[in-house]
Amino acid sequence: MSTRKIPLDKHIIEDYKTMSSGNMALKYRVARGTVCKHLRRLKITRPMSGLNSRNRKRDGEVLKSGYPAYHLLSHPRASNIGYVFKHVLEMEKYLGRVPKKSEPIHHIDMDRLNYNIDNLYLCKNHSEHSQIHGSLEKVVQKLYKKGLVTFINGFYFHEWDN
Repeated sequence: MSTRKIPLDKHIIEDYKTMSSGNMALKYRVARGTVCKHLRRLKITRPMSGLNSRNRKRDGEVLKSGYPAYHLLSHPRASNIGYVFKHVLEMEKYLGRVPKKSEPIHHIDMDRLNYNIDNLYLCKNHSEHSQIHGSLEKVVQKLYKKGLVTFINGFYFHEWDN
C-alpha cells in the first residue's frame, strides 16, 4: 500500500498560481518531474511570455551548461523552451545563415563564455567535432609525457600555473 505524496488536483492548481514546479516539488517532497507530470495531466501550462511566463527573468542568462543564451522562441535553433546559445547567434551573423543542428560549433579556446567569432569553428558534422576534441586529448597526452603537464588531485596543471 502506497501513501499519496502529491496533493489533490485542486491544491496543485492553486499552488501553481503562486509557486514554481520546483518549489512545489520541495513542498510535496517529490521529484520536480512528478509535479510536471501532474501539471501536464491537468493540461496546465504557463504562458510563453509575460508576468507569469515560465521563462521570466531568463533573457541573457548563463545557463547551467555554461553557455550564454537568449530567449528567442521563434528562432530555428531554439531549444524546447525557447533558448538559443549566443555562440550560435554569432555564427549565424558571420555566415549569413542559421547553422544546422548537424553543424556543431567548437570553441577553440574551450571557453564557453568566449563567443567571439575568431574563437568559433563551424564543424561539418558531429564526427568532426569529436575528432577535434580527440586531437586535444592527444596534445595533452604528449605534454604530460614530456613533463610539461602534471595531474594532481583530479586536475591537469602546467608548470606556468604556479
